[in-house]
Amino acid sequence: MKHKTQLLSLAAALLLGVALAGCSPQRDAHAQVQTPAAAAQHRTPVAVARGKVEVEGGLLELAPATSGVVQQVLVKEGQQVNKGQPLLRLVGDDLQAEQAVARSELQLAQARAKAKAARLPALRRALDRWQAAVREGAADPQNRDEAAQALQDAQAEADLAQSEVRVSQAKLQQQQTQQRRLELRAPEAGVAVRVAAQPGTAVSSGATAVVLLPARPLLVRAELNESFVNAVRVGMRASVVADSDAGGAQQALPDARVLRISPVYGQARLQDDALRGPVRVVDCLLAFDEVPQGARVGQNVRVTFHE
Repeated sequence: MKHKTQLLSLAAALLLGVALAGCSPQRDAHAQVQTPAAAAQHRTPVAVARGKVEVEGGLLELAPATSGVVQQVLVKEGQQVNKGQPLLRLVGDDLQAEQAVARSELQLAQARAKAKAARLPALRRALDRWQAAVREGAADPQNRDEAAQALQDAQAEADLAQSEVRVSQAKLQQQQTQQRRLELRAPEAGVAVRVAAQPGTAVSSGATAVVLLPARPLLVRAELNESFVNAVRVGMRASVVADSDAGGAQQALPDARVLRISPVYGQARLQDDALRGPVRVVDCLLAFDEVPQGARVGQNVRVTFHE
């Protein structure tokens, strides 16, 4: 019985060793597998995988809402930006002139509406006086009716003036919306990692002008070999080290935990088997326990899952 147990342990160790070799190129066969933290805690590895660091939701490829010629580029590569901050502006001189006219029209409409509304209180007081005088028999009802008609006409003029104000406001708002379409703004805070537009160049609607790294948590997307799928579960802990083909010591990153395991098999992109051909894998998403200092999006990593 003891001999059988030893054989099973040896077989498990050989299987893990083969998987480790499959997750790295031949020249990395002697690279470190366990991180110093894992060795210190004597954790038992149950699976290994190659992966990449990515940002939650991915990089944001930002494009202007309309085609045009770039007037200003307001951000540089590597610059931190805030939500709503303008990144570039397209030429829109004609639209700016139209907005100036629309503002003047709105101001004029508001002034007329204010003047029309200012007449109403005096006309209401006059009508009240004529109504009181008629009730006391001191005035002709015709005077009361004329005062009521004057108030009604003035109220109609005031209402019309207010309608003109609303029309002018809608016109200005429409032009301001068009103006905003000429500006590309950051949808959230982050870092501009690539700026593809330059002043004086034409850009097309939908064509990426700025790539933004959003200020969101970093994750690890690991390719879990099909032989290890049943050994890994959601919530399992894992150690992560930066993967390098240069050999030598590997940079240890913070530990991570498994968030999701894909229910779909796919073909490996980070590992290859020269003898058996394409490797079938399942995507496994992990979240770091703490902010991984020095980690970069797109960085290759090696993940060791532990019981």
